[in-house]
Amino acid sequence: MNRKLKNLVVLALFLVILFVSTFTGAFGHQYEWPQLDKDQGNFHGLIFDAPTNVSNLNVVRSIDQNEKDPLVCYDIQFTYAGDNSNMRILGVPNRHVYLPEGVQAHRSNVTLKGEYDKINQNLFEKLSTNNLLKKEGISSFKAISQMRVPLSSKVADYAFTVYEKPIPLYSRNYDKLADLSVFITNARMDRFTDSNIAKKGSSLKVNTKADSQAGTYVNHLERIDEGKLNNISLRKNICTVLFIVSLIASALFIWLDKNKLFYGAMIFMMIMIPSFYPLMDVGVSTLAMLLLYPLLAFIAALASKLMHYDQVKLTTNDLKQSFAFTIVFFILNMVIFILPRAF
Repeated sequence: MNRKLKNLVVLALFLVILFVSTFTGAFGHQYEWPQLDKDQGNFHGLIFDAPTNVSNLNVVRSIDQNEKDPLVCYDIQFTYAGDNSNMRILGVPNRHVYLPEGVQAHRSNVTLKGEYDKINQNLFEKLSTNNLLKKEGISSFKAISQMRVPLSSKVADYAFTVYEKPIPLYSRNYDKLADLSVFITNARMDRFTDSNIAKKGSSLKVNTKADSQAGTYVNHLERIDEGKLNNISLRKNICTVLFIVSLIASALFIWLDKNKLFYGAMIFMMIMIPSFYPLMDVGVSTLAMLLLYPLLAFIAALASKLMHYDQVKLTTNDLKQSFAFTIVFFILNMVIFILPRAF
């Protein structure tokens, strides 16, 4: 076999090994994007058994900045007139809900049925963070409720506050990238306003949008740290450029077919290892960095040694030199990738 062709086959096999490695348990989205508790993907809001009996519904949404993890605060007011019925508070209230005097809430856990699949489908098309949500394990929101509140025209005017946790979105090191909340109700909304949803001088980009879907009022709030998201995007772009340049350079060295250039091919093949997985949007476990990265580096070193020969063969000295190059790679790997994870 022509040596150039043989070496191109060796390079192709190395790329196949990189690709196949992504199917092992040491790689996966969960190492780059922490998987959220599915129970966090809940709607906030109010669902009425008799929504036509509700009028003057006003909601003021704000962020309680006093908490270590900010809470979404909903100040709610409405008037109820008609036969006795019930209202469901969606989500999981984080603090006690103080209802008007004489109104006693009942605790019952249910998942409401309805047109929520359609609401989710339309909503996810509008969310700036929809890709992050899916990466972190949430592809839809649930209409769960833990509180049922009786409604009566004798009370008429209802006013209360509900505090709930937004859905947090994190990077691999649990650095918050964004949080969001979605308020829905099946009653006619008279006024929905936002107040103090970001600290003064905050770098957060705030997105809000109101919509009506399947007869339900929907209002979502996204607070996005664009700087952190841009850093993640920049890192992926750098890895993409490094991988493409390394692949082209390795192929060029093979095509030039000079023995001394094969050491350059080895270096570029080693560069492909840490740049390949971000390019594929695949997270890497620390164990994989400690064990599989050096193993792949050893394979890259052996591959470059194979390129020296017209036939497929390796000597004991080749194995020793490949092991020495792997140790150098391991040290650089520790300094550049593993140690920063510990801080």
